[in-house]
Amino acid sequence: MKAKRSISGRILLNTDLMMICLAVIFVVLMASSMRSLTDSVLSDVLPSMTKTASQNLEGNLHMLSDRIFVIGENEAIVNPASSQEEKQAVLDNAQAGIEFSWLGLYDAEGKLYQGDAKCPETLTERKLFPLLQETQNMVIDDIYENGDVLELAVGLPILNADSQLIYYLVGSYNYDILSDVLSSINISANGEAFIVNTQGRIMGHRNTDLVRAQADLAEYVGVEKIEKKVVSGETGVMTYENKKDTRLIGYASINGTDWFLAIIVPRNDFMGPANDSIMLGIYITLGTLFAAGIYTITYASKIKNSLKGVTSRIELLANGDLKTPTKISRSKDETQVLSASLSHTVESINGYISELSKILSRISQGDFDVSVEGDFNGDFVIMKESLNSIINSLSKMLMSVQDSSKAVLETAGIVSESAVLVHTGSSEQSDSLMVLTEETRAIEENISEVNHNTRVAGELMEKAKASMDTGDANMKNLLKAMEDINNNSLEITKVNRILENIAAQTNMLALNASVEASRAGEFGKGFAVVAAEVRELAAQSTESAKHASEVIDSSLKAIENGVIYAKQAAETFDDINEVTIKMTDITKQLEESVSVQKESLENMAEQIGQISNVAQRNLNSSYESTTASQKLQKQAEGLQHISGQFRLRRDR
Repeated sequence: MKAKRSISGRILLNTDLMMICLAVIFVVLMASSMRSLTDSVLSDVLPSMTKTASQNLEGNLHMLSDRIFVIGENEAIVNPASSQEEKQAVLDNAQAGIEFSWLGLYDAEGKLYQGDAKCPETLTERKLFPLLQETQNMVIDDIYENGDVLELAVGLPILNADSQLIYYLVGSYNYDILSDVLSSINISANGEAFIVNTQGRIMGHRNTDLVRAQADLAEYVGVEKIEKKVVSGETGVMTYENKKDTRLIGYASINGTDWFLAIIVPRNDFMGPANDSIMLGIYITLGTLFAAGIYTITYASKIKNSLKGVTSRIELLANGDLKTPTKISRSKDETQVLSASLSHTVESINGYISELSKILSRISQGDFDVSVEGDFNGDFVIMKESLNSIINSLSKMLMSVQDSSKAVLETAGIVSESAVLVHTGSSEQSDSLMVLTEETRAIEENISEVNHNTRVAGELMEKAKASMDTGDANMKNLLKAMEDINNNSLEITKVNRILENIAAQTNMLALNASVEASRAGEFGKGFAVVAAEVRELAAQSTESAKHASEVIDSSLKAIENGVIYAKQAAETFDDINEVTIKMTDITKQLEESVSVQKESLENMAEQIGQISNVAQRNLNSSYESTTASQKLQKQAEGLQHISGQFRLRRDR
């Protein structure tokens, strides 16, 4: 098997990786140390430099203020009695000798009192004016854009002997004076100096566009807390991250003004020597890597050549080559020991393999009367003992197989004879069960027919019983109706007797009425006629009542006879109903008995079917057993023949 990567390549790779890791760590530590050192130095130096620059600015602004003081002390300016021409002459003389953009006097309302055409007409729009009114002292105004020109105005109140305001002396300098001072502050190539007011607006910068726009410092640097620190009046330094690099800002107040100086320097401007040192370290590391690579390749080649012979012989050994001699290295190191050990190992393994091959060859020919001889060392002793143990075990096993094959052959003959007898008995048992099954099916069919007829008879008896119950109920209703008719006839008889009594009384009243009418004479004739009609009607009523009484008596006798006959019929129906109930009970018992017999017969048929199935399985099994016993006998004969071919130790 060919190695995927040579040992020289591994040594070179590991050495290079180690050197690269050390170089990376060295460069990272150096860069971190240089940055830390630069930040530390700048943090110590930048505040003092910023303070010095602010004092320089402070001196220049005082010089501008002193010029205004000198002009303000002139007699023509201070004396209210001097004429305007005298004052203008002083102003023109001062403006000619000093770089003023304009110079003028203004009254208490901020209006121009004396000055040339360049002077603004009023100061009310300037930040300067309210400060002059408030402080009554020298005031330096914020940078003001007058047309295309940036101006720095300085104002001074002019007071009389009684310290009362006469007017304000205001002079405006060109912004270039302040710009020159800022340009002289040169800490680094990309450093910037700012003058900002209390609102954080930029009053001074080399880029005049920022001054004209009065840009906000926080927006310019992108960090709001920096502006708060700058206008706090303190002197200090801060570090912040810009989009491109890390920057440091030093800040200090400018005394005598409402301004503050801020100086921003990129850290990379001071990292030049550090970067040079880092690059030098990288070059040294690359050179060291190159030298180490050459040395590593040379040393690894020696090791590779020493191991090549050993690895080649091990590959041959892995492919099963035990004959080729092993070349012993003369390097007088571990490689020589390794090659010598490999040679001895190959010779030992060759001897062991030869002995084992001879033994296995005899075993493959069926000769188990052998054993492994010779001297074996180390783990090969276990192989020797294990193979001898295997030979002894196989020999004993084959002897057992020979003995067992004889016993199996004899047993197979007995089993074969028994299987034939079992097969014959199973066949006879299966035939008998088939006949029994057919007889059981015939009985089951007869029982089913009896069960059906019994069920039909039971249904008919149920219908007859229902009809008898209905007839009995109707007869009872008829008997009750006859009794009601009899009771009603008695009531009619009572009513008829009442009618007879009424008719008799009516007849008596009609007779009395006739007597009274005859007594009345002529006046009672009409009443007599009525009485005669009533008496005739009473007679007819009496006759009808008698006839009705006779008819009712006849009906009562007929009803009595009907009641007697209905009772007799009801008794007859009761007797028939009892017989029907008994017949129904007998039919149900018969149906239940037939059902039980049918169920028992079905269970018997099922059991006989199961016995038949078992008998059939026994028949099939006996056939299979017969076939298997015959095969077993043949295999036992074959096994005895095969085992007899081996040469065992007991054969001596």
